[in-house]
Amino acid sequence: MNDYDAIKETVLHYYEGYRDKNRERLEKAFSLEVASMMGYIKNEEGELELFSMKMKDAIEQWVAPDYTPFECSDGNMLAVDIFSDVGATVLFDFGGKYLESYQLVKINRVWLIVSKFIVDP
Repeated sequence: MNDYDAIKETVLHYYEGYRDKNRERLEKAFSLEVASMMGYIKNEEGELELFSMKMKDAIEQWVAPDYTPFECSDGNMLAVDIFSDVGATVLFDFGGKYLESYQLVKINRVWLIVSKFIVDP
């Protein structure tokens, strides 16, 4: 599999794992020892608020029995920049709900997300 297809597969593990509350797929997408997410989400007053958290914690929230994933259309990779043999960046439209940027690294020939930045448009 070429790098582009491998990166696309990793991003789909995350996107579909989130939608389906599938821990196995979510954990396939991230380098769990170091992965984090940060970004701007609208608070209850509708103002953008900066936040950050470890992906391990986010995954625990997303697969919890009382968590309901938000409704969204299909996700779409808007841009992929493979800037080295071990580094890449993806700009992703998360189903019309969020714009997200992922930084990926290749570890043992597998592309994994190490950082996610999210913006609530």
